[in-house]
Amino acid sequence: MNAALKMNRCAACGSSNVKVENGMYICRACGESLDHGMSGADLERIQRAMLGGDTKTAQELRSKYKNLDITTWSSADRLQN
Repeated sequence: MNAALKMNRCAACGSSNVKVENGMYICRACGESLDHGMSGADLERIQRAMLGGDTKTAQELRSKYKNLDITTWSSADRLQN
């Protein structure tokens, strides 16, 4: 798996700055303390958006999660280097 992908993300804001302590997901970005992280379905969507360059899905996720820190690359961007 790509090291840039985060498995623990805040369910409230999407930040990857999450600390898991005693079964609680504590977000350092928004301050939420929840008993669950982001859903597996949204984690999967983030992975597809990042690796596949799906900018539409990435934009939908960014509008849902205010602190979502993801970058998408098109195949053209990857080939320029």
